[in-house]
Amino acid sequence: MENKILVVDDEDYHRELMQKLLSKLGYEVEAVESAEDAFTFLNKEQFPVIITDLIMLEMDGVEFCRKIRETDSETFVIALTGHTELYDINRLKEVGFDNHLTKPFKIDVIKQAIQEGIDEFRRRTGNPPDDI
Repeated sequence: MENKILVVDDEDYHRELMQKLLSKLGYEVEAVESAEDAFTFLNKEQFPVIITDLIMLEMDGVEFCRKIRETDSETFVIALTGHTELYDINRLKEVGFDNHLTKPFKIDVIKQAIQEGIDEFRRRTGNPPDDI
């Protein structure tokens, strides 16, 4: 379960690219095009890490994160955007994001963010990583 990641992005290209990349890195990935679709998975199981685009049509990433935080304080939520000028990083943290990535992203940066997320998820759930 610890290597499961939920990717939410309404742009097919970015969603499929992220799914392929993360799968090649050894993660089990579910990739959906909307927050509504994401909640279908979240109602069935918990994901240690969620990566969500901020600009989506029906429910944007900020509102999605707020809704996640209403019931889940353990999952590590990463904002993904190509428009950093539109978002105040402090505001993203206030609504519940744990980290943010900028498109286009570098593979080593996303690997590091995901590992940080998995480690933090383990801490939050009472299963700290071995290296602590």
